Amino acid sequence: MKKYTCSYCGDEYSKSQMDSESLEIGYADGYLCKTCSHELLEAGRDAVDPDHNFSSFEDWDENGH
Repeated sequence: MKKYTCSYCGDEYSKSQMDSESLEIGYADGYLCKTCSHELLEAGRDAVDPDHNFSSFEDWDENGH
């Protein structure tokens, strides 16, 4: 079975454990596992909306500042 290395945590995972979008796009820095992808997404959301006033990025686009 082919293993993929997460460019964020450095661990190896099967294809099913990798973030499918990072595999499709093929980021310059490599691939992300599902766990790291989720953590980075949450960190981005916290940076944009620290008080969690918006339910999604679409909500931010419609009602943001």
